[in-house]
Amino acid sequence: MSEFFNLTTGLSAYSKWVLIRLIAKKTIGDELSKSDLIELGCPHNKFKKVIEELQEINAILKHKTEHSKKGRPAESYIFIYDEHTEMTKSLPSKELVRIKDKKLKDEELRVPVKIVWCFFVLNQDEFGYVVNFTLSNIAKACGLKDAEVKTAISQLIDLKFIQKAIKGCTLKKVEDKNKRNVVETGGNNFKRSSCFKIMGDNHNKFIYLFTFPSLTNLESYANRKKIYNFSGALIDFFFSEKIRENIFLRLLRFEVDSLEHDFNFLCQQPKEVFSYFDGVLLKLVSMGLSYLLNGGTNIKPVSQKDAFSHIFSPADYKISAANLGYGTSYLIKNLANIHIHYILYSIIHSLKDTPKVGEDIEKYLSSIHSLKKKGNYINAFIENTHSKVKFYDVTSIHNLILFTNLDLCEKVNSNDGTVTFMDSKSQLKNGNYNIFHIDPKVFEAFYKDTLTSEQN
Repeated sequence: MSEFFNLTTGLSAYSKWVLIRLIAKKTIGDELSKSDLIELGCPHNKFKKVIEELQEINAILKHKTEHSKKGRPAESYIFIYDEHTEMTKSLPSKELVRIKDKKLKDEELRVPVKIVWCFFVLNQDEFGYVVNFTLSNIAKACGLKDAEVKTAISQLIDLKFIQKAIKGCTLKKVEDKNKRNVVETGGNNFKRSSCFKIMGDNHNKFIYLFTFPSLTNLESYANRKKIYNFSGALIDFFFSEKIRENIFLRLLRFEVDSLEHDFNFLCQQPKEVFSYFDGVLLKLVSMGLSYLLNGGTNIKPVSQKDAFSHIFSPADYKISAANLGYGTSYLIKNLANIHIHYILYSIIHSLKDTPKVGEDIEKYLSSIHSLKKKGNYINAFIENTHSKVKFYDVTSIHNLILFTNLDLCEKVNSNDGTVTFMDSKSQLKNGNYNIFHIDPKVFEAFYKDTLTSEQN
């Protein structure tokens, strides 16, 4: 957890918010009147409590002044917070300004929303993800009730400040016939918390859709479960005779020679777990895209350790090979790398002067790196939203959406198409978008010829 929230344990949300504003705006020794503190976000009805809490942690000191006039002197305080100088370096002033005066439906945002936003911003990783915090963890750190945090998260999603990258779930404990246990996860009892993605001001500047072949049979072999998720292919992987097989399953088998374990683990999980796996998969794809678009040279950027850590953390990856779950992380790692290059090759294939990359990985990487403007960091966030696209003679309901600040308008042959978003919860508006579409057989040939496992 971030330094700020570790050092302010026990403060109410209102005191935390006022302290954050003081750190960002004031310097040690500044005199503060009551009106100053109220202007910084301290509600009138919380004023006494906020003052008491800030005094208890030695953030402010009551200012003693000589008063020559009759009547009670106005109270004032001195800002004395010892941690102020170092803390200023870690507080993201740009993000604070972004939330400070923001409104939702013409109503001022309440302090619980602002402090939850600060929690997310201060606890994000290098890619902007906030992971491994339960609702109760966040509530305790922010000095709020669980219900207040839940409401705050919903409002931040409505404001497009954050997106839920992975919805939490509970993995089912199973044992296989060889008495191999699912990898130990300490005291978490396999409950996986949700993961959120911080969306910067320019994250959603451009939206691109990629047509995608369906990834799994409508009815998976195991218990005849209907699994519509991308990760349903993980179960299908274990069977050689399929009613219908597609490119991604063929490429997954092409990458993985054999795998004996994890079938019991996968086929005994409830359907909700496959939604969780999809969230993990798309998070790995988003991170891999960001890595390669920003100059990364590892042609398959997602490692098995990455996949394992996202699924089973805080379990120890070093001992994972002896447990169930190891094979699942291996399959998801390969599936993520296939997705990454399906998206990237779709873009490269659509360039106005399509480069002939053939079997040359260096030319392919060079084409990817050329998409980025010098000095501009590319954000990439992939989401699966139920949508229907129509353009030329192509109609597809299997689509992935890329939210990014990558401007491809002048670089690719535009394939504008009409998009209908079929998810009632989607905040995206129906209309014309840039669509990337590629013949799956063309990509399959490129992947097998150029990005084989031997070249990883």
